[in-house]
Amino acid sequence: MQDVAQTTRTEPSRLRLLIEMIAIYAVAPLGAYALVFEAGVPLLGVLAPAFLAFVLVLSLDRTFSWRALFLTPVTRAELAGIATLFAVLGSVIVAVAYFLDPTRFFDLPRYSPGLWLALMVLYPLVSVTAQEIMYRVLFAHRYLKLFRGNLMLAIVTNAALFAFSHLIFESWVTVVVSFAGGLIFAYRYFTYRSFWGVCLEHALYGNLIFTVGLGRYFLIGVPFG
Repeated sequence: MQDVAQTTRTEPSRLRLLIEMIAIYAVAPLGAYALVFEAGVPLLGVLAPAFLAFVLVLSLDRTFSWRALFLTPVTRAELAGIATLFAVLGSVIVAVAYFLDPTRFFDLPRYSPGLWLALMVLYPLVSVTAQEIMYRVLFAHRYLKLFRGNLMLAIVTNAALFAFSHLIFESWVTVVVSFAGGLIFAYRYFTYRSFWGVCLEHALYGNLIFTVGLGRYFLIGVPFG
């Protein structure tokens, strides 16, 4: 009984978790926006320390296991769901890209094949894995309990926070696309808890977006300097 009481006392309260979640996923992005656009700090100079902070928070949590995260397999059901949804939504993305601006359709592989190939490799390895650790892994491990089993509310909240972080790109297209992607990725990870599965799905959509000419919406207004 004493051990149970001690464990209960050491668990963070719902209020503390809510404040943490707001600080990390709402206040911090506003700070990043200010650093990039007002202080002139390069975007990567903001994102790299932020990612390391997320890793540190997870590493210091004794209830979290990196080994379990990386060794959880992708199930056949998950792969089938990813493939089926991508076949449908991927076709929509291609059509939208052509409709928005036919002159830029597949512009990156046509005119900058070297950059395109680099993005196809580096985006999944660096950007996708970092985003999923920050927005799905930590969120699910630490803040999912705030929603008391209401998975739909948790998914929508996560997607909204994910889209909010993309305001830094100063494009409504980016925010809308990020919200839609956030719904898909949050559902996938919260349902299967497979890190590699959600990374695969995120990489498929991201690489397709950069390939068909929509990647420009994820670069607008951002001084990578």
